[in-house]
Amino acid sequence: MNTTCIIQCEPTKRNATKDFLVATGKLLLPIAFVFLVDVVDAAEPEKTTPENSPTAASAIKSNATADDMKLFEQHIRPLFVAKCYECHAGENEEGGLRLDSSDLLRKGGDSGPIVVAGSPAESLLVSAINYDGLEMPPDAPLSVKEKELIDQWIRRGAVWPEFGEQSETDANDADVKSWWAAQPIDPAAPQNIARVHSPSLIDAYIDDKLAEHDLHRAPVADRTNLIRRLSFDLLGVPPTPDQIDRFLADNSPDAYQRLVDRLFADPQYGERMGRLWLDVVRYADSDGWRQDAYRPAAWRYRQWVVDAFNSGMPYDQFVALQLAGDEIAPHDPDSKAAVGFYRHGIYEYNQRNAEGQWQDIVDELTDVTADVFLATGLACAKCHDHKFDPIPRSDYYNLRSVFEPVVFVDERLPDRMPSPAEQAEIDRLMQQLAEIEGDAIKKLGDGVVDRFPLHVQAMFRKPVEQRTSYEHQIAYLVGRQFFEEGATQSKVESKIGKEKAARRKELLSELDRLGANPYATVQYMTIRDFDGPVRPTRLPGRTSGVAFEPAAPTIFPDRELTPQPPIDAPQSTGRRTALAQWITSNDNPITARVIVNRLWQYHFGTGLVSSPNDFGRLGEPPSHPDLLDALAQRLMQSGWDLQSIQRMIVMSAAYQQSSIHPNETDAMRVDSGNRMLWHHHVRRLDAEQYRDSLLVAMDTMDSTYGGPSVSGAPPRRSIYLRRMRNSSDEMLSLLDCPPGVVGTAKRDVTVTAPQSLMMINSPRLLSVSQKFAERVRRDVTHLGDGNEAFIRYAHRVITGRPAADHVVELLADQSDTDICHILLNSNAFLFIE
Repeated sequence: MNTTCIIQCEPTKRNATKDFLVATGKLLLPIAFVFLVDVVDAAEPEKTTPENSPTAASAIKSNATADDMKLFEQHIRPLFVAKCYECHAGENEEGGLRLDSSDLLRKGGDSGPIVVAGSPAESLLVSAINYDGLEMPPDAPLSVKEKELIDQWIRRGAVWPEFGEQSETDANDADVKSWWAAQPIDPAAPQNIARVHSPSLIDAYIDDKLAEHDLHRAPVADRTNLIRRLSFDLLGVPPTPDQIDRFLADNSPDAYQRLVDRLFADPQYGERMGRLWLDVVRYADSDGWRQDAYRPAAWRYRQWVVDAFNSGMPYDQFVALQLAGDEIAPHDPDSKAAVGFYRHGIYEYNQRNAEGQWQDIVDELTDVTADVFLATGLACAKCHDHKFDPIPRSDYYNLRSVFEPVVFVDERLPDRMPSPAEQAEIDRLMQQLAEIEGDAIKKLGDGVVDRFPLHVQAMFRKPVEQRTSYEHQIAYLVGRQFFEEGATQSKVESKIGKEKAARRKELLSELDRLGANPYATVQYMTIRDFDGPVRPTRLPGRTSGVAFEPAAPTIFPDRELTPQPPIDAPQSTGRRTALAQWITSNDNPITARVIVNRLWQYHFGTGLVSSPNDFGRLGEPPSHPDLLDALAQRLMQSGWDLQSIQRMIVMSAAYQQSSIHPNETDAMRVDSGNRMLWHHHVRRLDAEQYRDSLLVAMDTMDSTYGGPSVSGAPPRRSIYLRRMRNSSDEMLSLLDCPPGVVGTAKRDVTVTAPQSLMMINSPRLLSVSQKFAERVRRDVTHLGDGNEAFIRYAHRVITGRPAADHVVELLADQSDTDICHILLNSNAFLFIE
């Protein structure tokens, strides 16, 4: 086979790494140094067969695999609804095209068929979304991810499932009884717990399943692997050599238990767990899409999450405060941060279609709430009854009505309450400010408002006390453009002239001193319910007919919600409090299952349910259903104490077992995917673990706890880096860190050439290697100038283990920086056993 290496690096470095790879085998990450491509095969054009030819593929498939149908229902149909239906559905047939049924998609529009199944390159739809000729959607292009999804859908045959409509009666009867996730939590006891050497309930269930197939767990991992595994899992960073030495030297029976206790008490625990939760709730520090403006107040939600994990906040309270903190504790600033959960969706202030944008916002609030807390694909019921799960369309709009009164609020809170004299001074200064800038602001802002349709302008100009909830929501979106594009500070100063601009600055300085500057940076991105009339929730495009009321999905017991205005927040509807009470009820069978499954995934790499955001029929059934229910039951019995479940997990023999099994060949024949957990999974460091471990290696990590997001590449922990959706940190992005466009329940783990190139050739990694070498040389000065001490210490810092003699011999002739660079590309550094 004709092959060539695509890695470009200095000859001396390439030779050194090649020799080291040959000598050590297991130690080095293969992709980092020997990523090979078959030149002959790569140059050959794709062979055209009757099965993959455009002509044979032009008919859109109506039946396909579950994965094909899942792709359409979870991604493509919702994308069509959100981006295309306004012009191409129902009575709207711009260009003669409708996209609300498979037959109409096949037919196409005035320009002919728009999809050639199996061939994205020949599909007019792909040209249109790439703005090649046609430009669809016209308001703003789709994201790269959305384009990739459409491309993938067409390549896989443009599957469009066609099923009969499901009735709500069906959803309440046989289908519900067959859906495991809707059943009461009632775990069967392990068959023979006395057989288990460990007292862990987890091990009893694991061993039951293994025994069914004549398998057994791997032996306990060695202590170095255990402390590295625990440290990365609970803190996100590796242990220091001193911490490893102390653990290895501790022969007391409770040494491991005390290690677990110490790690749970470390503030870095909250930072690690917080990062995992932020993935699920689509956290980012920017608006997203093309505009992607920075959100200076987004970090307060992140800090609230980190603090909640460190304080051991019960999960039911953690959930309730995110859903309804403004109603539960309206006077607590932390609650304002908690409901920032709703503010992390994509939003661009400069969108002209304010009504369409608000529709997307409330849909997203509905979708993310169902995904995060219920692992229920409710979004598939947005425009029709769910095709696979017993979820009628009415379920979607019943839940959506919970969020109907929500309005966005951007708050600036004073550090202290002003005295009566100070308040009088603030009022006087504000009056003067209004006299100076008021007319200019109105004229500048009106120029922006006038670009909207007349009925939208009317909503904005209507007094607040006369608005409905919907009118106030639209007014907020228009108002953001009023100030962000029209009445900007620079434009106001230019409009009022130099003399007034100078006086304006003086007034703002005085107001700033009093903590009342109306232009100060927003401190809280939060929400509240509108305190006026609430618009009824109806199907899209309808102004009459059925009005949906708050209720949980019909598949669950006791689904009725009875909102009441909270005592401490009487102006609010109480809808979200009612939802929070139902979600966190001990009678709700799914909430506890979802979160313990997430915890299991965090520690084992894959959940007991491998589809963590989909407990429906398009997802996977649990590998150990009784274990899942036993953990969910324990969680509720513990008062929703997440750490109690995590402690059960990390104290179990299943967690502590080795990644190497003495009978691996036999076990692989039975369970090649290790779903029965006969050994511990080997996992690559995730993006933040990798970057933070580099900081630890250089001994430069700034461990400052909390605070606003930081830009650039400072030595702060990765959780505190500014997370911009369209321009994320290159290193983190290459290692599969999600951008926050949608919630990510389980990260991808890819192996790509750009990763290899970054690890070997990027100036950033070469700089890290040099600084790591300087740190090592400084620390081993007292041992002399020889390379042996340098190699052994560097190896110990990043792997936790002494270097083998043959490794020392192989690296002895390399420079300090090259030694460190090679070690930073080793399996022992990049993987957790």
